[in-house]
Amino acid sequence: MMVDYAEFKALAPFIKLVEDSLVGLADGDRYFDLFADDVVMEFVYAPPGTPPELRGRQAIIDSFRGYGRIITLDRMSDSRVYTTATPGVVILEYASHGTGVTTGRPYHQHYVSIVTIRDRRIVYWRDYSNPLVVIDTIGDGQEMAKAMFSGT
Repeated sequence: MMVDYAEFKALAPFIKLVEDSLVGLADGDRYFDLFADDVVMEFVYAPPGTPPELRGRQAIIDSFRGYGRIITLDRMSDSRVYTTATPGVVILEYASHGTGVTTGRPYHQHYVSIVTIRDRRIVYWRDYSNPLVVIDTIGDGQEMAKAMFSGT
């Protein structure tokens, strides 16, 4: 399935960071191509009203489409990639910087993501970030849920 990356312009700095971080570890021309069809993406500290996990590549694509309605990223920083003693497991540490779309408030978030790669595709992504930063930026966790998971 072809993905129109113009829909994900608000996430462009994040997409590039992940693509660059996983060069040589996972195969795929672009961000969503790096994921296995049956990937699980877990959000350990999911904001209120949002699902704690997404199952499947298509579910990730669909939910990320709504990101630009709540936050636009300007840049990423503090990127580190850690290899582990467990084959296929990589830890990504990074920060994002942007703006809340409706509030105009600044967004500065730090993340740790534990990524499991099997057969050169991401099969599991466990994300640690602070939901209070998101809520402060957009004003309401329920608004995030509506924007990202309403399908509109």
